[in-house]
Amino acid sequence: MPGAGEVLLRVQAVTICASDVHIYAEGNIGGVTWDRPFIPGHEASALVAGPEDADPAPGTAVVLDPALPCRACAQCAAGDFHLCANLKFCDLPPLDGAMRELMIWPADRIFPIPPAVPVLEAPLIEPLAVAVHAVELAQAVRGATVAVAGCGAIGLLTLQVAKARGAKAVFATDPIPARLAAARKLGADDVVQVDTSNPAAELCRLNGGRGVDIAFEAAGPPEALAQCLEAVRPGGHVVVIGIPSQDEYRVRASQLRRHELTLRFVRRQNENYPEAIALVRDGLVSLGPILTHRFSPEQAGEAFALAERKDQGAVRVAITFP
Repeated sequence: MPGAGEVLLRVQAVTICASDVHIYAEGNIGGVTWDRPFIPGHEASALVAGPEDADPAPGTAVVLDPALPCRACAQCAAGDFHLCANLKFCDLPPLDGAMRELMIWPADRIFPIPPAVPVLEAPLIEPLAVAVHAVELAQAVRGATVAVAGCGAIGLLTLQVAKARGAKAVFATDPIPARLAAARKLGADDVVQVDTSNPAAELCRLNGGRGVDIAFEAAGPPEALAQCLEAVRPGGHVVVIGIPSQDEYRVRASQLRRHELTLRFVRRQNENYPEAIALVRDGLVSLGPILTHRFSPEQAGEAFALAERKDQGAVRVAITFP
């Protein structure tokens, strides 16, 4: 049963993050491994199930913030809760994840969702918060030209946040035509299929012959970062959200130095849930087109396999509970 400051949650849906796919396919994420069976999943929606005096009240639809900062270390004191030296995270040792019918979570790490947001789409608020944080790191997005490399869930959400923040134009790249179609539907000004062209050169052409102001790497493979570094103008910004399988990059120091590029890396999100929820509530970000497939818990193996293959039009795949 939940203790002081905790609530019991009846999980409704969990979407499979790219980091979950790394764990499924490779047995680790960024060098973190497990020595026991564990429950995956950190993008989750739920209904509050108790206790009776819970706040929010039982029956309230919520999303959970999977990160539990200590709020006592130097990073937390500086407001960088996502960089907490003692951070615990749902879905990473020693904590199991959310892909289960019932779970207990701190009450101050859950957020009610607006009535207009379908509870089965609500898990995508977690990656949306990551996208909000990534756009914050890019700083001067208003009036800027932007490229988003990778049209998975994070890329499509970053695209929408950049548009909502006033980007002048947003271009998207991906090798999968269905994902490029989704990018167009969600507001991309133009798209580039990376395996049929030189993506950096094509992005410059679309931008009137010059590099874009900001490029977001949301794909993962090292070549996506190389594309972004080639696509930005001198003095431009590259923000890295994706996670590479090999946990390393090779970059040209001369390219970074001569163009005086700013290279930033994203570590999840930092208390960005309220803004993410507001963006969905106000109709500035659409979650529905990103949630493409749903499976029952008994079909979890099939769900993870589809998320890894990225075929059949899959973007974000969900496990839903009755």
